[in-house]
Amino acid sequence: MASLCHKPKLLSSLQGILKIVNITSHTQRYKRNLEKIRALLVDPTSQILHGETIWNLGIIDNVDFKETTFGYGNIFDAIRGNSHATLRMLFQYQLPELPEILEAQEIIHDQQQLFRQNSFSQKTFHTFNLVFEKLLAFSENFTYQSDFDESNIHNQIMTYFKVGCNFSLPNVIILDARDPPSSDSAVHKCLKMYENKISIGNNDYINVVADEAIFRRGISFCKTNNKIKMILGQWHTSKDIMSTLITIFSGYGIFNMAGILGVRFLDKLEKGVDFKATSKVLELIWVAVGLAIHLYAKKKEQSLDDILEENKLIKIWYLYFQWASYWHAHWFGIRWGIFDLQHESLKAFSPLFPIAGKSNYARSVTHHIYCIENNSRLRAILRVVPSINLTNPGHFFAYDEVLKTFIVKFVKQNVIRIPTDSEELKLKIKATQLEKERTDMLICDYIGDYVQSSKPHNIQSRKEKIWELVHQLINAFESENPLKNPIFEFCNNLNNKGIDQLVAAYEI
Repeated sequence: MASLCHKPKLLSSLQGILKIVNITSHTQRYKRNLEKIRALLVDPTSQILHGETIWNLGIIDNVDFKETTFGYGNIFDAIRGNSHATLRMLFQYQLPELPEILEAQEIIHDQQQLFRQNSFSQKTFHTFNLVFEKLLAFSENFTYQSDFDESNIHNQIMTYFKVGCNFSLPNVIILDARDPPSSDSAVHKCLKMYENKISIGNNDYINVVADEAIFRRGISFCKTNNKIKMILGQWHTSKDIMSTLITIFSGYGIFNMAGILGVRFLDKLEKGVDFKATSKVLELIWVAVGLAIHLYAKKKEQSLDDILEENKLIKIWYLYFQWASYWHAHWFGIRWGIFDLQHESLKAFSPLFPIAGKSNYARSVTHHIYCIENNSRLRAILRVVPSINLTNPGHFFAYDEVLKTFIVKFVKQNVIRIPTDSEELKLKIKATQLEKERTDMLICDYIGDYVQSSKPHNIQSRKEKIWELVHQLINAFESENPLKNPIFEFCNNLNNKGIDQLVAAYEI
């Protein structure tokens, strides 16, 4: 019996044995019918809290299920079956009195430039430069410290900002699933259900977070219905910011730098297949470029402005350092729960989306920024709960990131025997929360297995690779013809025309 428990492929045999010896007295068909009856009786709205100080936040995203095996036949030609649905969540926060929030938070709001660099983003970028100079700790005879990596830079930057409020966990509810968000009408029906399921006052509304594709389809619905207001998911936005940086600098040597850092699958980096891996590579390049620029400026005993005028190659990669700093600040704003850091950095980066040919994201980000800038109530609330904390103190997630990282995984783990019928799939999704609570109660009572996700991760240091890239960049900056340096081989845009176009692009 113990051996069978350790072999997942033999669990059906274990179930058969338990049935024969009358430990489980019901047939599989009876259990499936019983599970279906429980699913039909589930009412997620019964868990919804009501009150004047409760902030309701909806989150929607597509969830896809793939069959574990291929159909019978030639597996090289066959395609695994899959099913799609729209997963709808409701997060409920117990907030202080709203007038108190507005009174305390609106004093902080200083009208910044709507797009492009503003005073807040300039101050943030200046802080990043100070951190680089502090860690390098220059002394006489051009000696400096090099015993640090990207984690030390993070820790130093963090000392300049106040981590967001440690708010109590929200009430999380999995609502009825809907059809896949592949059309405007499907998205509109999904948004309409929030209005129908939640009691919304005459002068109130519910905010709904979604990725760019759903956000764009929901804009037209919000224009005719003032009970629903959309928020662009910042985790998906961060992914597209990374994609924008890669697209812009793909012709200027970013893939060569990634190769020096040890990246093997450059095609995967270009497509941003793995979010964590892509963000780590861009971060390491950002660190190396920042260090190389500061070291070169100190060696020449010149200011950054003087160096940028005389060296076009440095000007290109100074732009990367600056624009990637906006992305980094946006990500820090998510991870540390700081709304202004997140929002103002997105405003500073926003002109770069059309440069990379991302017209849909450019329109969606513009609409998102405009809506937040013209809604003082939403700004005040987001300053209190800009992100969500589910695991470690001081470590926050974007709302759409929580749905992708935790909720979708949770649903997939608890939906077994994926049905081909869409209505049955929606029913199973709706019942996942109840079924998980039932099994958790049994497991916790008998074996005390409380699931947590708070263990620290071991992160491999890339210090040697960072400094290898730093020294190669400095050699390129100092060479007589930096554009012909081996580190910048096969870079089609590294010419006078390409450089002038990139420098002027942000100001268009």
